[in-house]
Amino acid sequence: ENIKLTTILYFLHSAFTLTIRQGLVSMTSLNPLDFALRVCESTAFSIHGILGLTEPFTGCLRNAFKDKGGHGGMPSWFWPLAGALLLVVAGANFSNNNAVVLAAQAYIAAFHAGGVFYHLILGHHPAAGCAPAVFVVMAFSVTWLRAGVLVAVVETLACIIVAGGLSKILVTPPAAPLNDTGVGITSESHLLPPIR
Repeated sequence: ENIKLTTILYFLHSAFTLTIRQGLVSMTSLNPLDFALRVCESTAFSIHGILGLTEPFTGCLRNAFKDKGGHGGMPSWFWPLAGALLLVVAGANFSNNNAVVLAAQAYIAAFHAGGVFYHLILGHHPAAGCAPAVFVVMAFSVTWLRAGVLVAVVETLACIIVAGGLSKILVTPPAAPLNDTGVGITSESHLLPPIR
């Protein structure tokens, strides 16, 4: 009976262990949670990609985030570029190559960590950063399922550091209003009453 169990386990291991050298994904990618998370990511990125590509014509994102004028924000070229990249990532997320999917997850983590920094720099309510933070957690989870917890932690931390640096370069903070003493207030949110 132990020989049968060992034979079955060996067969299952052999059947499901696919080599990256052949450009195929490992057994962990067959995890239903991995697939479900990637479907959620790619669905959202398809929608946001279209919003980003059409931003120069609609102004939808910049108006929603008060991303212009004295409110600070991103350069105008950012939104269409981000939209195009999100559409590429939405497709790459279903590649048969594990390295491509892991690279997509790294981009997802960096892009959405940047979204958290974007909302913080613009002085939005702190809860506004929760939406992009969900995708950082999703990317961490997919990476963990595919490559292990150590790779997921290192990759996510590296992406957060890169996102923080790029946010300081790309996001223009809002003009600081003056309080009663003439000192600039830099943490005012357009969603909260002014700080007095």
